[in-house]
Amino acid sequence: MTTSLRCGSGLLVACLLTSAQAAEYSPDQFLFGDWNGARTRLHEAGVDLQITYVNELARNTQGGGDHTSTYADQLMFDAALDLDKLLGWSGAGLHFTLTNRNGENLNAETDLGVLLQPQEIYGYGSATRLVQLYYQQALLDDRLLVKLGRLPMSGDIYPFACPFQNLGFCGTVPGYITSNWYTWPISQWGVTARYQLDDAWSLQTALYQVNPRFTERSQRLNFGSPSGTTGYHAVAELGWTPTLAGQPGAYRLGLWRNTGDFEDLYRDSSGLPLSLSGASAAEHDQATGGYLMAEQQVWQSAAVPARRLKLFANFIQSDPDVTYIERVWQVGGMLSAPFASRPNDELGLGLGRLDINDDARRRLREQGDPVPDVEYPAELYYRVALTPALSLTPNIQYFHRPGGFDDDKDVVVVGLKTVVSF
Repeated sequence: MTTSLRCGSGLLVACLLTSAQAAEYSPDQFLFGDWNGARTRLHEAGVDLQITYVNELARNTQGGGDHTSTYADQLMFDAALDLDKLLGWSGAGLHFTLTNRNGENLNAETDLGVLLQPQEIYGYGSATRLVQLYYQQALLDDRLLVKLGRLPMSGDIYPFACPFQNLGFCGTVPGYITSNWYTWPISQWGVTARYQLDDAWSLQTALYQVNPRFTERSQRLNFGSPSGTTGYHAVAELGWTPTLAGQPGAYRLGLWRNTGDFEDLYRDSSGLPLSLSGASAAEHDQATGGYLMAEQQVWQSAAVPARRLKLFANFIQSDPDVTYIERVWQVGGMLSAPFASRPNDELGLGLGRLDINDDARRRLREQGDPVPDVEYPAELYYRVALTPALSLTPNIQYFHRPGGFDDDKDVVVVGLKTVVSF
């Protein structure tokens, strides 16, 4: 359990770029521009195409084992079709995404021992995968949006942005600590529905197939469904987007239930401690949890309108019977346009706390093994927007008590994240 968590799953959930592209289209967003006018003609006809490349370099400078460097990257092809423009189907669309990943995991290569890895783009091996292929339909005067097809268990659920390079501050964090919650780039069959109750309140539900076989390399481009489905993953989320003191905010409360197969962290099938009985772990046919998300803009400069300060705070509670990392706490902020001459740059800071499950700690103590407690990760980054299509984000990550062990030397990682949109 601990080894797999320390290696991390390395999932990217930040590439929701095509939706923004379709809503705020400009050929300047892309490195290759307008393709001599062809891109704009396609957009006006209802076809938006995008290729995005993300590269993350990381070097261990303190703690862990070797002081070495690794890289991980992802190339994503994304297509969004407006079926209203193409076929006259009002409110309908089709979305298709492929990714190719390569590289190395710094956490494994240098034995850092941290709970969530310093390169969020790494995960599920070097492979080309089908990530999304879904049909969406807007109904009831666009108040209801339904998506159906192959979906990752991310993006629509716990939609935290991904400016950070550390996995713990990027994307659908509940999925990184919960077994049978397979996020980007793994997809399953699923359906999501989001209803806008009024201008400020929304309700969203999602239901996904749980099939561990979709993580296998042989299934990377399989549009069908292999044998091995163990249950479903259901999420309900209440959203609130108020304007407080003239500043916009976004708040979410989510609950989930997963009916896949889980093993108890402490007890066997007879209810006895695993450390004493030596028997197999008790099996569970469900796991539950919940989360709170808060993002609030608290200030905007009158002299430099692009300069805004947004704060965030997140809390995740996972199932205490089956999840090694039971709770995650996060706070931080992002300052846009920190310099008047750099209106598209951003400065960000994230601080976290990862709590190890009490049952897992008790089992390790009874086995005579070292007992972890709490890990404190942090990341500071500065994103340099060289052009609307190209950004470089140097960052420094600090891990106090890596893996939750008080005696282990603190880890310091420096990184560089590059994002290019073609």
